[in-house]
Amino acid sequence: MDASPSLRCLLITVQGGQVILPNSLVVEVLPFATPLQIEAAPHWVVGAMLWHNLTTPLASLGRLIFRITPDADLNSRIIIVNTLSTDSRLPHFGLLGTAAPRPLNLQREDLDFDREIPDAERDRLGVLSWASYQDQLVVIPDMDAIEAVLRPLARRA
Repeated sequence: MDASPSLRCLLITVQGGQVILPNSLVVEVLPFATPLQIEAAPHWVVGAMLWHNLTTPLASLGRLIFRITPDADLNSRIIIVNTLSTDSRLPHFGLLGTAAPRPLNLQREDLDFDREIPDAERDRLGVLSWASYQDQLVVIPDMDAIEAVLRPLARRA
């Protein structure tokens, strides 16, 4: 029997679109709370929250990837994710979502990476890949690039 391997993922709805992350990266989903301000942060870093004795930065992929203006960025969830690096200053960060993530069991053939994306959109910060899932545009975020910007903003509480 030749079954193709599946990957357990979460489909996360953010303002302006959807992103897909491996299930193993998501630690916790929290209700939205007003974040603390971080001075000199990029426009897509909406602030930080105290989580497990760490000042944890919160990123809006709606602002970063889908270019939603801050006043149109409505959020109802904070999705705490593991980072890919081993830097103890930033073991986690938060992503803002508009709803609870939806679990998926993805097969390789479920995603279409041949979607036509204009060159100006293709090389956006925070985007590892654009794809289609069930005929809807989804983004696979570039966690390394996002973490590189967030790492200097994290500090011990």
